[in-house]
Amino acid sequence: SGTFCGARWSGAIPMGVLTELRVAMCQTSPASKGIRDFWKKQYSAIKSANSSLPILLRESQGIQAKLTAAYQGGKETVVVVDGLSEAEFGAKLESLMKG
Repeated sequence: SGTFCGARWSGAIPMGVLTELRVAMCQTSPASKGIRDFWKKQYSAIKSANSSLPILLRESQGIQAKLTAAYQGGKETVVVVDGLSEAEFGAKLESLMKG
């Protein structure tokens, strides 16, 4: 559908599993548009449901969009999200948040 309901993000993630989310994106690139649009609409709901989770949004001109999830025990997963739609990015994020 491309639209995310705030209720989708209303549940908190299990504590101690995901320790940090990092998002790298370009502030002007069409390839990062879906990611920028997603965060404009969903940041508040995600942060409200996971208030102690650090969510770092980094913008850098011309960078390839990536989503990094850091987990307890030092494991990190990096996913290239360049060119994804808002809905596709949301699905990737949801998957990483579940571990």
